[in-house]
Amino acid sequence: IYLTGILGHRVQYDLRKKLFGHLQKLSVSYYSRTPVGWIMSRVTSDTERIADLVTWGMLDVVWSLVSIVTSLLFMFMINWQLALAVFIMVPILVVVAVWFERRILVNYRKARKANSRITGAYNESITGVRVIKALRREERNLDEFDVLTTDYYRAAFRAAWLSALFLPVVQIISATCIGMVIYFGGVQFQNGTMSIGSIQAFIGYITFMLWPVQEMARVFASMQHAIASAERVFSLEDAVPEVQDRPNALDPGTLRGDIVFENVTFRYEDDSEPVFANLDLRIKAGETIALVGPTGAGKSTLVNLVCRFYEPTSGRILINGRDYTELTLHGIHSRIGIVLQTPHLFGGSIRENIRYGRLEATDEEVEQAAIMTGAHGFISSFSSGYDEE
Repeated sequence: IYLTGILGHRVQYDLRKKLFGHLQKLSVSYYSRTPVGWIMSRVTSDTERIADLVTWGMLDVVWSLVSIVTSLLFMFMINWQLALAVFIMVPILVVVAVWFERRILVNYRKARKANSRITGAYNESITGVRVIKALRREERNLDEFDVLTTDYYRAAFRAAWLSALFLPVVQIISATCIGMVIYFGGVQFQNGTMSIGSIQAFIGYITFMLWPVQEMARVFASMQHAIASAERVFSLEDAVPEVQDRPNALDPGTLRGDIVFENVTFRYEDDSEPVFANLDLRIKAGETIALVGPTGAGKSTLVNLVCRFYEPTSGRILINGRDYTELTLHGIHSRIGIVLQTPHLFGGSIRENIRYGRLEATDEEVEQAAIMTGAHGFISSFSSGYDEE
């Protein structure tokens, strides 16, 4: 139990660490089309369910199999004919298990999808609380959330109902087996080929098998839930970054010179309308420009392309005469600064947030950056200054 407990936590640790590391590598486009709740469910509850299956589930299966095999072995030693009749129970259980497997798994998949949407709704309601309050959307959000929880309830209830039904079916098959032993054992007792003690032993072994069989049925039901979780975890693990370093990509050292768009066309999806087509643009070194246009004209998209969060569908973007796909992503991202319209503050102190983009920066450099951006004054007004949470 001690070793299994350690193993279970190690599996969770490894899975979550691997998934989190993989999430850091995925392109911005992945987060644009994937709900946050879906990702959170994969990294938290799904990894926990998988860890439980491969540790406690496997431990219970091994214990159950050893108990069942041992019981069958002793029954064959006592009376192979009756043992053969008991052994017939095994393929019947397999057929029953396959029947339940398909139905339980389908409903668990529906439940997991609904749970992801619920987590996403939680996330959106919390992060967008100002908009919700300003537009008085509380009642409407509650109605929409009620639909999501109802979908989850129905799928989860159906899966739980089938899982609960599975155990009584196993018990009915076991009781039928005991009835067969009593009947045929009684016939053999009348014929003098079997003693009352042997019949009692058979019934004892069948009873001894009953709990392990029920335990395997429980693990089997949990396995269907874990399979649905594993499918989602692996789908996240299999996601490939759309923007990656090319073979033999170079670190630019410094980024200087003109930024040039050559006949650039970009669309977010292959079958969608292009955001802009055949765009030619030259931004000279040291030049300051403003992009002006209506919503949806492609201003933010153009900035995302310069930062190489996305790449052109066709055409080229050059920095100092070099196609920027020949450069490493780290080389580009580490040399471009972005001030977002709505900045994101991470947990921690003000100093840690300013240092977030360059962890080796000294306290003096942090304060100098705050002075340059006009933030030093209000930061100093806090009781803890730059160490204010």
